[in-house]
Amino acid sequence: MSHYHAVVWIDHLKASIWQVTATDQQHSVVHAHSHHGHGDEGKHTKAHHELADYRFFDETAKALAGAHEILVIGPAQTKHDFVAYLTQKHAALAKLIVAVETADHPTDKQIVAYARKHFSVLDKMLP
Repeated sequence: MSHYHAVVWIDHLKASIWQVTATDQQHSVVHAHSHHGHGDEGKHTKAHHELADYRFFDETAKALAGAHEILVIGPAQTKHDFVAYLTQKHAALAKLIVAVETADHPTDKQIVAYARKHFSVLDKMLP
């Protein structure tokens, strides 16, 4: 099912993607690959972390398929890194981003409610 609006809440561990309409919603989660345990097996080079993050960002981008407007939210820098990556590697998708905003750790219900409120304001501004 393709939805018009999407919101992605993203941090360094996961991306929670919601595609929403006024009456329906679809949810998916993508987990980061670069964050492992703290033992020796968790030690990797910077290049390994960047490659893993790119894979995480690519999988998140795929989960946004079908959206026409995207809101990116999250608690820290990862949301900006994701948008920069989209701008470089998925330019068409990056053009669909309508806002990038800070949001700590809302519940799923809060994310959906925020997205619906945010997009209803944007929809009212359309000619």
